[in-house]
Amino acid sequence: MLAAALLSCLPALPAQVLDIAEAVKKGLLSVSAEGLGGHSGECLQLNFKNKSKRKLEIKVPAGQIFEAGDSSLQNLMVSKEETFFVESGASRLGKLFGFCVEAGDGSPGGGSLFKMGKLAEGNLLKIAKYLNDNKLHQHPSAQYAVWAVSDADRLEGIGDPGLTKYVADLLGKPMPEYHIQYQSPPQDRQLPGQPANWREAFAMNGLFYYDLMADQPVDFGLYNEAGELVHALFKGRQQKRGQHKFRFEFEIKGLKKGKYFARLSSRGQVIKELAMEF
Repeated sequence: MLAAALLSCLPALPAQVLDIAEAVKKGLLSVSAEGLGGHSGECLQLNFKNKSKRKLEIKVPAGQIFEAGDSSLQNLMVSKEETFFVESGASRLGKLFGFCVEAGDGSPGGGSLFKMGKLAEGNLLKIAKYLNDNKLHQHPSAQYAVWAVSDADRLEGIGDPGLTKYVADLLGKPMPEYHIQYQSPPQDRQLPGQPANWREAFAMNGLFYYDLMADQPVDFGLYNEAGELVHALFKGRQQKRGQHKFRFEFEIKGLKKGKYFARLSSRGQVIKELAMEF
């Protein structure tokens, strides 16, 4: 009786803190994973089973990849580090934020099965940690930033200036001078199995800088490769000599995909142009 009383007074053992991969490798933990529907946001659910005789504190790091059981569906990468406590011999569920790292594959549906893969490496791990450290795991531009690393997508699609600069520096690329805005996918394109990187651009915007050597009227518009004006932003605007800048936006919905030029001219002479593509 005395021994039992003494044992009951002993403090409980602290939880053992382990990375999820280490806990699985040591046989202390088993994990199954399924999709919650979609390729971004809170899109993964894990089922933890503590196989040890001690409470576990499991860390799931940003950058951990989960591989789709169906090879036609996208793999997902964790974008926000989470910690889960699992009692000895018990099971529990945990949800994770993530992003797709295979833009051309189909979007997972609710209940799509996944298995735990490796931790991301190189620039992919760096972007995952950046999103986590800067609380960007739900930012609307974050998936485009991940695809710029995982799928070599265009930086012009990211949008957020700070995130765009980080990715540009990470990849050793110049900062883009304009941003492509995409439409939200229609309902039939959001169904499980549909490619996540459905892209229909509806606008391009940015800042245009230029210098004038003398007072003069200027025109600004969007031209196709054949030199044809497809959109005029302004014509005959009188400007004084010196440095100038303005923000522009062109609606491009319905235009043929390809190369275009945002061009500033005066009396038929090109002063400056910006090459653009969507």
